[in-house]
Amino acid sequence: MKKIVFSGILLLMILAFCELGLRAYYRVAPDQQLRHDRPPVSFYDGETRMHPWSRGATNALRIAVLGDSITVGAGSQPQDAYGARLERLLNLNDGQRPAEVRVWARGGMCTFGELKFLEEAVAWKPELLILGICLNDTEDPRRKEELTRWRMDALPHQPSRWFARSLGWSRLATLVYQKLEDARARRGYLEMNRKLFDKEYGGWKLFTKALKDFSETTRRNNIKMVAVVFPLLSHIDDYPFDWIHEQVHEELDAAGIPYLDLLPVYKGLPSERLQAIPRVDAHPNEIGHRIAAEAILKYLLAEKLIYPEYLPAIASRSPEEQWRILSAFMNDVTAVKQDEADRLAGHGEPVAEPAPLTPE
Repeated sequence: MKKIVFSGILLLMILAFCELGLRAYYRVAPDQQLRHDRPPVSFYDGETRMHPWSRGATNALRIAVLGDSITVGAGSQPQDAYGARLERLLNLNDGQRPAEVRVWARGGMCTFGELKFLEEAVAWKPELLILGICLNDTEDPRRKEELTRWRMDALPHQPSRWFARSLGWSRLATLVYQKLEDARARRGYLEMNRKLFDKEYGGWKLFTKALKDFSETTRRNNIKMVAVVFPLLSHIDDYPFDWIHEQVHEELDAAGIPYLDLLPVYKGLPSERLQAIPRVDAHPNEIGHRIAAEAILKYLLAEKLIYPEYLPAIASRSPEEQWRILSAFMNDVTAVKQDEADRLAGHGEPVAEPAPLTPE
């Protein structure tokens, strides 16, 4: 009996210590309110300011980009979206044929819904069409209530009003509840994506039909086409959806559509550096869009979907060696070798060295 009482008292003391520790932490911790660096207002180019490199040209390389909120550039300025960045990359060289990248996209669209843009895009007579694909493109727009349920199951559930008041008395209880709900929400998120890519699900069938329609239409109009697959950046650190990418690859192969999957490009990079607002908005930020645009340029050059003249003629390597040595100084200075320290001292501030750029 004494052991039970002693154990109970010890447990209460541990819980009290944790509660006091958490209260002390939250007194000095940064404000828990949402803080971010996202633009409060989006700015758009005027009609006569768009596509300056091809303005008045009759021989411009035309590239149409179709997609949803990622392609729109949600969470970033429109000029930072991968389509706009790709256009700038294609127009770096003096005296080359200008390139124009036009975007047809809307947030909340699925691949099947994006067929609405196809007629207008084809009428523009592009040489190349890029279709942006993300992992919610198999949502069935005909079953909105079901989608809403799945999405809510992928979020932490709110406690009832009386339970929330009870939790408010304890920082420890609040933390435990949030962690339990985070775990449940992750299971709901995984389950939602399993349902979205069930081959018997109506949204998947619409997706596969849309891919065939895109493929047939572009071939009939002599337009080259490539799909760009975006991974879910919210889970890039411990990615659970490789199987979905493989399933999408199989369907793209069946439709005869070449593709660039950005999963290997993003994997291994810190996810908080890629998202608009980590844990809140997983759309790519400016860094995510830059990485996508550069990867698309390399892919188009490597697959000979555009001419070699679009390879940037003036380029320089990033100062990777200096970064590596500086990182060692800041994280484990005891591991820095003397010759590395001497090289860094000789260079002073990291500088980029001229180097040719070649497509992979």
